[in-house]
Amino acid sequence: MSIASMLSQFCPTLSDSDRPLVYTFYCYVELYECGHRLSQSLVSLPQRAQQDELDKIEKHIKSSKDKENAKPLDKPEQFLYQLSLIPNFSGRVFCILFQSSFSECMSSIMKKLDTLQRVCKALKDSKTVKQVLGLVLAFGNFMNGGNRSRGQADGFTLDILPKLKDVKSSDNMKSLLAYIVAYYLRHFDEDAGRETCVYPLPEPHDLFQASQMKFEDFQKDLTRLRKDLRACTSEVEKVCKVSDEDDLQPFKDKMEDFLAQGD
Repeated sequence: MSIASMLSQFCPTLSDSDRPLVYTFYCYVELYECGHRLSQSLVSLPQRAQQDELDKIEKHIKSSKDKENAKPLDKPEQFLYQLSLIPNFSGRVFCILFQSSFSECMSSIMKKLDTLQRVCKALKDSKTVKQVLGLVLAFGNFMNGGNRSRGQADGFTLDILPKLKDVKSSDNMKSLLAYIVAYYLRHFDEDAGRETCVYPLPEPHDLFQASQMKFEDFQKDLTRLRKDLRACTSEVEKVCKVSDEDDLQPFKDKMEDFLAQGD
């Protein structure tokens, strides 16, 4: 969402001369969001001026209204004054910040799930993976041939795979992992060494990402989003209830559309 569109729904009654200061506020918010989550951002957002500060600012504005050479407010005081003109400031800023971050959060979750699903499907359906695992099982049974309980295994646990590199040849020059790879390339991969050779596994980056994912983390992210969505719904209802009719649009319609899509 662009800053201009956020500004228009935040407070449509601001005059054109008032908008640059609130525009500066949105620039600050967008930069702050780059490195922080929504919950962290809301804690540290700039607050509206205290009442005694506003009283002094308003007194200065009134006293200098009819003076020709009156000293204008400094930028910080102008900024605080403009924020004080925004009705239901806290509720509106919470809703708009959540709206701006919701799609990004959902997109991040869906992207992770897509990567996980793609990697799982590739590993499950890959003929190459089955061939390599078959070689691991065959060589393992061969090496354990003198052991009746371990030399005729029908399978193995996945924690065996990282240990293949630690099993060395008698001259300590080659690992079992290197031997299995060489055997596969020599006997199974017809395109080995050619330009048409294709990497038989999912991309290493995708494999690493999938290996780091935990379903508990997905559950926590979705629970947090549901909680924030309920809070946003409550704030929208509160803002619409206490706002004057002139200050409702387009905030009301835009937030109702967003909440309908979020549900």
